Amino acid sequence: MRRFRSQCYRPLGELAGRAHPAIVDVTIQAQVQHVIEDAAARHGRIDSLFNNAGVGYTRPIANATLDHWRQLIDVNLWSVIYGVHAAIPIMRKQGGGHIVNTASFAGVVPLPFQALYCTTKYAVVGMSESLRFELADENIHFSVVCPGDVATRIYEAGLQGEQFQGKLPDDAIPASEAAQTILEGVARKEGIIVLPEAMRQLWTRYRASPESCEGNLLDLARGRRSAFKSTAS
Repeated sequence: MRRFRSQCYRPLGELAGRAHPAIVDVTIQAQVQHVIEDAAARHGRIDSLFNNAGVGYTRPIANATLDHWRQLIDVNLWSVIYGVHAAIPIMRKQGGGHIVNTASFAGVVPLPFQALYCTTKYAVVGMSESLRFELADENIHFSVVCPGDVATRIYEAGLQGEQFQGKLPDDAIPASEAAQTILEGVARKEGIIVLPEAMRQLWTRYRASPESCEGNLLDLARGRRSAFKSTAS
C-alpha cells in the first residue's frame, strides 16, 4: 500500500528545527494514532490537523472491482476517520483546535465516471460538516477543502497493482496558490472551502439549482464515455 508523507506549506526557514517529518501509512489506524499522539507529546498540544492523503479514480463503473472500492475507501475515507478519531480527544482535553479535511470538488458535485471517488469525498464532506456543528461549542472547528484541479502528485498516483499514467490538467492551479487559498479559508474558519474561484462559482450554481447543471453533467459524461471508448479501441 502506498505511503504518504505529511507536508506543511510554510517557508523553510520558519520550520527549521521545528519540523518533524514522519512517513505514515494512513490506511493503518495504529500508525496514524501514533504520529498524532507523538506530535501532541512533543509540542504539548495540536492546534491544527490537516488530513490530506488521497488517491483519484476516474474510470467507467464497469471497470471497478471491489478491491478498487476498498482501496479508495481505505485511503480517502478511513485515513480521515483515523485522523479525526485520534485528534478529537486531544483537542477536547486542551480546550479546542481545528481539523481540516481534504475532500474534492467531486465531494460537492457528482462528477460522472468518478462514482468511487465521489463516494469517498462526499462522505468526507458530510462527516466534516456534521462534526463542525456538533463540536462548535467545544471550540473544535472543522473545515473541509474541496479543490478542483491542483498541480499535485495525485495525478502520478494510481491504485495498487494498476498501471497509471495520469495527465496534469491544463487548468490545474499551482499547489502554492491552492495552499494560500486554503489557509485563508481556515483562518476565517470557513466550513467548506471550494477552490479555485471558477469551481466555487460552479458549486454555488449547483447548490442553488442542481437542475440547471444537469445538461453540463450529462455533456461531461458523454465526453468522458467517448474518450474511454476511443482509448479502448
